[in-house]
Formats: sequence, structure tokens, C-alpha cells
Amino acid sequence: MQLHSMGIGYRHDGSFSINRPNGSGDNLLLIFCTPAYVVTDGKREEYPAGSTVLYSKGTPQIYGGTGEEYIDHWVHFDCSENDIFFDKTGVEFDRPLSVPSIADAERVLELLRLESVSGGGSECVDLLLRLLIAKTAGKGANSPKNHHSDRLRSLRAEIYGNPAGHFTVEELARKIPLSPSYFQTLYKSEFGVSCYEDILAAKTQLAEYYLKNTALSVSAVAELCGYENDVHFMRQFKQRTGKTPLAMRKSPPADPKG
Repeated sequence: MQLHSMGIGYRHDGSFSINRPNGSGDNLLLIFCTPAYVVTDGKREEYPAGSTVLYSKGTPQIYGGTGEEYIDHWVHFDCSENDIFFDKTGVEFDRPLSVPSIADAERVLELLRLESVSGGGSECVDLLLRLLIAKTAGKGANSPKNHHSDRLRSLRAEIYGNPAGHFTVEELARKIPLSPSYFQTLYKSEFGVSCYEDILAAKTQLAEYYLKNTALSVSAVAELCGYENDVHFMRQFKQRTGKTPLAMRKSPPADPKG
């Protein structure tokens, strides 16, 4: 498998859309971090955050955002669809699926990015691409882990769809309903990260978007991301990203390709 290009956590406003009636000329793996729509066989369907679709070469690629913001991960690559890997792992092409753990997929994506920019061997890139595909579109990867899976995924979509919300584990647990401790256990099992970690990740992603794409003050960004004061925001932001908000603002803007 040959990697052409990739993007992690690319952000757009909610009106973002892609319409490639003849595909992109290669294979495309998409992972939606926010709710999105996908048009399949002429039918438009909406999917929650944590969904994925693996497009085969030549398949129309029509998708976009459904909320105030659209965030995705994407990988363009070439492969032979006759590769026995796809049969062995039961990979499904051209059909939106649920990713059991975005965190697991993101760890592989980070390794893939590092390998691709470090000049590592093509064998390593090939293996990482196969691992990523197996974790997102492979047989069994999209099976619910427990009978609360649908509700948990809905709550996760709510968290990422409204990062400025004042979510607490106790309030979210009551929506299912479950005890907070059991809720946290199921959440971590379902997504590979704690609920609290997801809440912070959603806020951090939103903060990065405002810092890189607006001239809003740090205090204003903190408020928009649901923080009660900018001191707490700045401390938490640096802990999670390794950069101060002002340093993040000076970072190069994201490539708009998706």
C-alpha cells in the first residue's frame, strides 16, 4: 500500500462539503470526529462522530458537516483491492461504519504520520496502513461491545458536537441511566479513553480552531470553550498540547484538503 497524503484533526465550519462524483483517483479512508452526512447510492444519511468510511477507487465521494463545525481524519492511498488482506480482515468498502475506538485509530494515525515524514521504509507505512484499516473497517471492528453502545456513542457525539457544554460524568451517566462508576468503565471500554478525557479533547480541539482561525482573545476563546476563567484554560491547554494558546496561534494553518 502506498500513502499519498493524510490529515489528522482537520477543521472546517459546518457548511464544509466534498463532492467528487468520480472519486479522488485513489482510495480514501475517512474518520469523522464530528457528526457528518454521507451520500451512498444517491441517498443522504447522517452519522454520528466516531463513524468511518473507506472509499474504493472510483467510488463517488460525497460527504460533509451537519453541525457548527466539521472535523475529520483522512488518508489517501493506493492499494490493490484484490489483496488477500481485505478478505482475511473482512474489510468493508464504501459503507459508513462505527469506529470502536477513535483513540486507537488516532494512535495509529500519529505513527503513520511520523513514519511518512521521517523517511521511514515503505514497509512500515504499508503495515501501519493495514493496521489502521483493520481497526476501522475490518470485520468485528464495528461490532457494539455492549448493549449500551448506541447510547454511549450518541453521548460522545453530543460531547464533540458541543465542546463548550458544561458536561459532567454524573450528568452524562444519568442520561443512560447508569451509576457514574459503571458509566466510566463502559465508556473507557467502548472508546479507549475516559469520558473526562473526551470532554477535554473536544474543548482543546475547539480552542485550537479558534486560535488558528480567528483573532479572538485568549479570554474569549476560553469562554467559548466552556472555561470559567482563562488561567485554568491556559494551564490545561498547555498540558494537553505542549503549547501555550499564543504559541498555538502562531502555528501554521491547517491544509484545507479533506
